[in-house]
Amino acid sequence: MWKWPQEVVDWLIENVPGRTTKEVTALINQQGFSEKYGMVFTEEIIKGAKSRFHIRSGTPTGNPKGYSVKYPKGMAEYVESIAQGKSTAELVEAVNRKYGAGTIGIRQMKAYKRNHGINTGLTGQFEQGHVPANKGKKMSAEAYAKAAATMFKKGNVPANHMEVGEYTHTTDGYLIQKVQETGIQRERFEFVHRRVWEEHNGPVPEGKMVGFLDGDKDNCSIENLVLLDCAENLELTRRGLRFSNAESTKAGVAVAKLSVAAKRKGKEKKVEHGNE
Repeated sequence: MWKWPQEVVDWLIENVPGRTTKEVTALINQQGFSEKYGMVFTEEIIKGAKSRFHIRSGTPTGNPKGYSVKYPKGMAEYVESIAQGKSTAELVEAVNRKYGAGTIGIRQMKAYKRNHGINTGLTGQFEQGHVPANKGKKMSAEAYAKAAATMFKKGNVPANHMEVGEYTHTTDGYLIQKVQETGIQRERFEFVHRRVWEEHNGPVPEGKMVGFLDGDKDNCSIENLVLLDCAENLELTRRGLRFSNAESTKAGVAVAKLSVAAKRKGKEKKVEHGNE
């Protein structure tokens, strides 16, 4: 079973509401996730994902034509006319007040704005020079008493603090090691498999990725690592050429590379003939 990347799950949560499975399948295959994660998306797989992550589309059942919910006529123009400076929640409230309760929800409105190119002008960030409402104000004794129990004391070290050199895993199961205390997460942690590859072969080229021949992401020995590009990684998945045996996968990689090279050569010839 796939380990669904959080980026893909978030995309589904954002885009499934208001769309049929057929529409979602067509749309997700335009996002580049297949190449990035080596995943294949079909209507059956999308149905399974909706069930697995409890995502409801809100579209009518038993519709053989696959049409999504139709919003009231003129709604797009109305939303666009009032959108400037309003949050998604405010737009939902206004639409439901005008067209009836339940016309649209938060998730659907987010997708609706994006699909209709509606810009509210809000960035979700404070503008430069913004002065917080509580600036210069002391916390009341009552508020301090409520917050005191969860405040960090000076010099406090969180219970889950990791020391430099310790290992952990990402949500996708990759082994990472803490290499420094400061900086953003990608500066404080290194992917062990990438580091091992680069120690033996130099930097991973742009557009390439390092894979595991036996499928075990904890096995970061150089003998178990292979360099692939997105197309080759996808070809391995499509053809079912990944195995728990490293030698078998190595043979599968060779087949995938030949197949991708042949496809690219065919495209080049088409371009050449088209320019003649």
